[in-house]
Amino acid sequence: MNVFRHARTAVVVTAALLATACQESSDPAAAPRSRSEASATAGLAASPSPGAKTRDEVISDFRYATKSFDLGLTVVKDPMNRECVADSTAFSRTEPGEKDLLRVVNRLKERGWRLRGEVDTDGATFLESGAWEAITGVGPLLGETADQHSSAAGALALSAMSTCTKPPSPSPR
Repeated sequence: MNVFRHARTAVVVTAALLATACQESSDPAAAPRSRSEASATAGLAASPSPGAKTRDEVISDFRYATKSFDLGLTVVKDPMNRECVADSTAFSRTEPGEKDLLRVVNRLKERGWRLRGEVDTDGATFLESGAWEAITGVGPLLGETADQHSSAAGALALSAMSTCTKPPSPSPR
């Protein structure tokens, strides 16, 4: 049963780590790209709505929630430069467990995120904030991912997505 539980958790963590080679920043103190710079290069933009979080704000929430992870947060660059996708992984020298996941969920709640369902320490936990939906899970690093991050024993994956729309076309003058 324990092997199945770790395998299921590893799937959640591994899914978020697949794009680690395209990371924006592994420095936990690094500032995210400016909103104007991101918008200028975005193929798709987040739907505007009053009080909606931007991708930069979501990443800021993720940094705040994972500040206890000793190897910092790695933000993965979306290959399509969408402003409605935020993928990240927090690495740790020790394998994170239930208390680490609960701490992250509680910190996200401080930032306005709501838990959807229950905290699932054996799989995926879902949260939402406005139009953003997030998934998180903790587990050990296995296989190729462990080889790529040799100083880490485990990780917490945090991914969020919002509604994507095409940016407005420039109007002719």
